[in-house]
Amino acid sequence: LQNKEYVCRGHDYERLEAFQQRMLSEFPQAIAMQHPNHPDDSILQCDAQYLQIYAVTPIPDNIDVLQMDRVPDRIKSFYRVNNIRKFRYDRPFHKGPKDKENEFKSLWIERTTLTLTHSLPGISRWFEVERRELVEVSPLENAIQVVENKNQELRTLISQYQHKQMHGNINLLSMCLNGVIDAAVNGGIARYQEAFFDKDYIAKHPGDAEKITQLKELMQEQVHVLGVGLAVHEKFVHPEMRPLHKKLIDQFQMMRSSLYH
Repeated sequence: LQNKEYVCRGHDYERLEAFQQRMLSEFPQAIAMQHPNHPDDSILQCDAQYLQIYAVTPIPDNIDVLQMDRVPDRIKSFYRVNNIRKFRYDRPFHKGPKDKENEFKSLWIERTTLTLTHSLPGISRWFEVERRELVEVSPLENAIQVVENKNQELRTLISQYQHKQMHGNINLLSMCLNGVIDAAVNGGIARYQEAFFDKDYIAKHPGDAEKITQLKELMQEQVHVLGVGLAVHEKFVHPEMRPLHKKLIDQFQMMRSSLYH
């Protein structure tokens, strides 16, 4: 096992801390490393036992299935976490001087992609990492991915309520809408606007014009998706939650007008 990497599928609903305790009880002599950075030679070549455990995100192979409108959400959710051979984890870092007013301008992502010898889950719940690739994601590319992922999450959740897959309890939709709209008003995509739609940024990064357009389109799409979500929320919201719904509508109007501006 020395100096080898594995991706392991934990038990259903198992928290990372519980998994870590389970591994440490199997290796009682091991020292748990508290960071996801790649170990240096002093760790790799020493006599002591070290365990480094962190969460990774699956990268689905069947992207076509996930993008088809007619495929039910239950089937999509299966393919998001099964038959997976690639996983990734991200480490945020700042390159160059950090802007105290808007840290998104210098926030880069170091993205590590792990490829396994076999797809998970298989005959075993863990397989060895065959290859690791490291790339740096620019602040603008990171912003595009964050907004795109949030749009996808919102669409999936709204669809579940529209097709009566979620019954009665509207809390999940309330939390998701509140999280996006509140962040958009008090930071979030407003900060992206300041960082990447600024004349100075556009002048300094002429090669980013296409990506800036893509980010604008994703933000406009988010406004549309939120509008649909609020219409669904109004339909199912409990009378006691009406004040929250009104607050969401008011904040949404502010968000929409700032975006159009």
